[in-house]
Amino acid sequence: MMTILYIFAAVLSLIILITVIEVIILIKEKPMQELPDDEDFDYYSADANGRKFEDLYLFLSGKPDAPHFSEDDIYAMLLKQSQYMGNRFDCSDFRAQLLIKIYYDFSETLSERNKKLIKDTFLSFKYFMDEPGFDSMCYWSENHQILFAVAEYLAGQMWQDEIFSNSGMTGKEHMQKAKERIDAWMLQRFNYGFSEYLSNNYLAEDIAPMANFIAYSEDKQTSEKMKIIMDILWLDVALNSVNNRFVAVSSRMYGNNKAGNYFGNSLLSAMNVLWGREGAQRILSNPHLSEKEKAQIKDSLSKEPNHIVLCFTDAVEKGIYVLPEVIKDIALSNECFDVKMGCGLSPRDMVNEGLVGQKPYQIMAQMGAETFTNPEVIENTVKYLKKNKMHRNSFLSYFKFLELTILKPVNLRKFASKHNIMTHGIATYRGNIYTYRTAHYSMSTVIAGNTDMCGAQDHERTCNIGETLTLFTTHPAGNGENRYFSSPGYWIGNGRRPMSLQHESVNITVYKLPTKKRLAEFGTAKITHAYMPKDHYDEFELSGNTVFARKNGVFVALIADGELAYKPYNEASLKGIYKGKAIKDEYKTKSEFDLIRQGGEYHTYITELSDADRETFEEFKKRIKNNKAAFLEGGKAVYSTYFGEFRASYDGEFRINGKDMDKEFLRYDCKFCKSERKAESIFIDNEKHTLLLDLKNITRKTS
Repeated sequence: MMTILYIFAAVLSLIILITVIEVIILIKEKPMQELPDDEDFDYYSADANGRKFEDLYLFLSGKPDAPHFSEDDIYAMLLKQSQYMGNRFDCSDFRAQLLIKIYYDFSETLSERNKKLIKDTFLSFKYFMDEPGFDSMCYWSENHQILFAVAEYLAGQMWQDEIFSNSGMTGKEHMQKAKERIDAWMLQRFNYGFSEYLSNNYLAEDIAPMANFIAYSEDKQTSEKMKIIMDILWLDVALNSVNNRFVAVSSRMYGNNKAGNYFGNSLLSAMNVLWGREGAQRILSNPHLSEKEKAQIKDSLSKEPNHIVLCFTDAVEKGIYVLPEVIKDIALSNECFDVKMGCGLSPRDMVNEGLVGQKPYQIMAQMGAETFTNPEVIENTVKYLKKNKMHRNSFLSYFKFLELTILKPVNLRKFASKHNIMTHGIATYRGNIYTYRTAHYSMSTVIAGNTDMCGAQDHERTCNIGETLTLFTTHPAGNGENRYFSSPGYWIGNGRRPMSLQHESVNITVYKLPTKKRLAEFGTAKITHAYMPKDHYDEFELSGNTVFARKNGVFVALIADGELAYKPYNEASLKGIYKGKAIKDEYKTKSEFDLIRQGGEYHTYITELSDADRETFEEFKKRIKNNKAAFLEGGKAVYSTYFGEFRASYDGEFRINGKDMDKEFLRYDCKFCKSERKAESIFIDNEKHTLLLDLKNITRKTS
């Protein structure tokens, strides 16, 4: 008996020793540097002496109002971009877009020194995870996929017979490799929509490589396909924006993206070129707008594109990409309408569609939706990262610990199924989006968006009220304090996703407060909160559990199932909302903005909007006060308003006037377009113009 115990102890000791040694080795294997050191950041900035990277393009274009660059200035600016890419810092693919555009447009006038610098940069670059070299660039999210692939394709096309030193491949081989990913990216967007759906941050990073491909690819058929996907992107924006303001729900947004059009809509300068300036007079003639609001709108209309968006706006201004009239009409429409959309892929969708595997198109679907640890894909993730030696990438380095010998017998799929790990919530999932839009505002909701999952950068419900004003609620990740810039954090994503439901201008959102942490969670918050900056409203009343507010001609009612109270003004928290960016003094929030609900098991919010075309603010308040609002046990709510009775619950009840409502939508379902997912074609019609999009048959027909 003692012999057996000694043997057992010896084996156990050996296992522990091996594990300790392996852990020490893995810890010593430091991830590669993600971004420049703080002291070097100014050097690598896209600005120099007040001149920006986009200014260089404008100067080379001969724009009379562009800043002047000497020959040495040009080289210095290009060198910064080259060295950033050469160090393979994250977001190098952003810099690559304008850099390759400069070469294509100005190779005949650039000096040989500058041409060689750009050429050497692209010949030595790494374009995908399966190529040699360690770094911490993010290759896999939806926007990075097309950024890297287009940079690779256009570099390969420019230097077809050259050997690319990092891969050892020729330019032609890189073109073929990149085209496979470009084709897969376009097909997945056409069939399923964008995984980073309605992101006013990340869609801006899609339009640059898409525009570059349209402008410079010699493959005219594939270029025409890219125009079809570009149309779909702008159709999504047109349907879910109002008055040139685009702050909708999304799978990936940051604090500033949520807070208002002026603060965080990275697509704004592109929208201005497509339709904003054309429709400005109608918007500014709204009799309910204050002079301050008009000034803010004019400020937004004057916003110039950065070096990413410039690639798109230049293509528009040159007539290389022309937005179909029907999409512009929808964007400028004064009508009241609702929109249902189904965007993206859940892990289960990927399994059903054969999109889990090691092939590039499968990895693109999986990782493009930020799906890593979910039960359906975790084994595939681990296999791919090991095969491509990605464990030194700072975003993915934690996966290396799954290679420990002691964990070899563990069934990762079963473990991930049994434990609702926080990282499961990083996945963007499938968004079933409902938007209600009037001439004055829009309200959007991700219907029943993966309720109770942890959230990373999800934005589940929003009210788009003014140029600098939105209304949204979240359950903070962590303990409910600090983490103002984190994803997930106090403002970004959710600690737990709510049950959020909407019909017309009414949203009911129910949160269930967690009682314990999940694996990989930092903490759990005992609060939920609403972003309601008082000084951005023209009128504001808070009484107990109810808020009434007015902004120009938009009226807001927020009713909670418990008392609401403002947190004291907190500058650090506010910086998280604005992502640390400098804000003009007249637009800064200077009073309380963080409205808190705390305590209890469930937190329920009823939000109803209206506008001055329907009633006065006083009539609105009177009507809401006469409405029935009942909060029942188990996270249930009943609300009666102008359209009848709205019943909702955390468990998924969603009934309007006794009728069960859908919680899963077609690809498009609105007055302008009705289309299944994976439809052969998409047809858009506003009775004045039409647009037929058919990717397979490369049809883009307007009338």
